[in-house]
Amino acid sequence: MTGEIVVPIGNLIGSPGKERSFSGRQSVSLRLGESTIDGPMSVVGTVHGLPDGVMAEFRALATVHVICTKCLTKWDEEISIAVEQYFGVIPDEDGFGIAEGEIDVSLPARAELALALPAAPVCREDCLGLCPTCGTDLNSDPCDGHEDDTDSPFAVLKDLFDS
Repeated sequence: MTGEIVVPIGNLIGSPGKERSFSGRQSVSLRLGESTIDGPMSVVGTVHGLPDGVMAEFRALATVHVICTKCLTKWDEEISIAVEQYFGVIPDEDGFGIAEGEIDVSLPARAELALALPAAPVCREDCLGLCPTCGTDLNSDPCDGHEDDTDSPFAVLKDLFDS
């Protein structure tokens, strides 16, 4: 399942109105902070002929593994992105172009998925996070405070900030 998602464009260049459907899967490994995609990416779309190249319109779908930045809850969610990418005979500044009568849609698909990853994911809008003293998840077990900070597993770190 690794490799490129290559679409043969045949005689689409110079043929506005002609189109070709395509689909494919590719293994992807992306990470941004606590958001990770490590598995298959599915791509489905259409390539449209233009006078001087082709326009690929497609959707890419992948599962993102996420960890809440406040309470460390883990979950998976589907991420779906819509992409429109022009491919010309001369590659653009990103290197997307036509090579030997084919285009590789996996490159713009991966780039757009990377941009869609949540940078600071939160499990829910009103997440309370972890207790700074004992580390308890305040969403499921509200804590009443702590009289003696020395019981905290984070007590040793307190001295780092006092100096």
